[in-house]
Amino acid sequence: MSRKYYGEYDIYELEEERLKKSRKKRKKHKNKMDPVSRVILFFSVIVFLGSGGYLVYKYFGEPYLEQRELSSYKSDYKSEDPSTADDGVWNNDDEKKQEEERLEDGTLASFKTIRELNGDVVGWINVPNTLVDYPVVQSKDNSYYLSHNINKNRSQSGCPFLDYRNDVKPGSKTRSFIIYGHHRRNGTMFAQLKKYNDPEFYKENPVLRFDTIYDRSEWIIFSNFRATTLWSTGTPFNYIQTEFKSDAEFLKFVDEIKKRSLVTMPVDVQADDKILLLSTCSYEKGGWRMVIAARRVRDGESKIDVSSAVKAANSLMP
Repeated sequence: MSRKYYGEYDIYELEEERLKKSRKKRKKHKNKMDPVSRVILFFSVIVFLGSGGYLVYKYFGEPYLEQRELSSYKSDYKSEDPSTADDGVWNNDDEKKQEEERLEDGTLASFKTIRELNGDVVGWINVPNTLVDYPVVQSKDNSYYLSHNINKNRSQSGCPFLDYRNDVKPGSKTRSFIIYGHHRRNGTMFAQLKKYNDPEFYKENPVLRFDTIYDRSEWIIFSNFRATTLWSTGTPFNYIQTEFKSDAEFLKFVDEIKKRSLVTMPVDVQADDKILLLSTCSYEKGGWRMVIAARRVRDGESKIDVSSAVKAANSLMP
């Protein structure tokens, strides 16, 4: 194809030059931004980065710092793992307990340091091979420590707390103790209790510790069940009942807990036993709760063989 000329200029070169100028003009116009738009963009970026940083801190930084702080109290309290003695008997030994140093008010001296930090501390919970190794507090309601930590500062993690209706003092008539804790998606607080969905994990870790400020004790798990707080997701079961009019009512309550267990656990509960429930959110459905139920190891009780534990075939759900 022959090139065309207009006077002394190559018509193709003229067109190419025109296109270059047009592109430069468009680019210059595109990059041009008025001062107001620049200010809006600047603050939008600041807000975006600030919000992102805040969320990262709230979901990862704050829980990590709180977990580290709680860990620092373990050396003061001298938290112990559940008994691993090979003599076939658990360590709920009254004589050993009496030998422990106590303060004038009868509380264990091992709680002195942490109770100076927060007088609401009433115990310590330790579940083996999980991150659950925390002080337990108690307030006048069941809401304050959902949003406040051990230092009484606002916190999404809160702090494990005992039901306000429970009494840990010696001679207490409380038959069912309840400790509540959040199920954090980062694995802290009570999230790792879900490990008990696996019968093999239960077989290796059937016993937990719940020491109160007056008494050290071990508890053997007999149920891992789900409950709902909403009629829309099932029939609510009042698992947070703490007092019972009779032994029959208490044993019926225990039977309801056992029927709901996701794992069949060969542990009996008698009328004169005390039980402990660890309650946290469960994310299978809205309003559901995951609850681990244990009974207090009896003084001098021989260890129970839990090797027959298996997934339950017909758990009552929820």
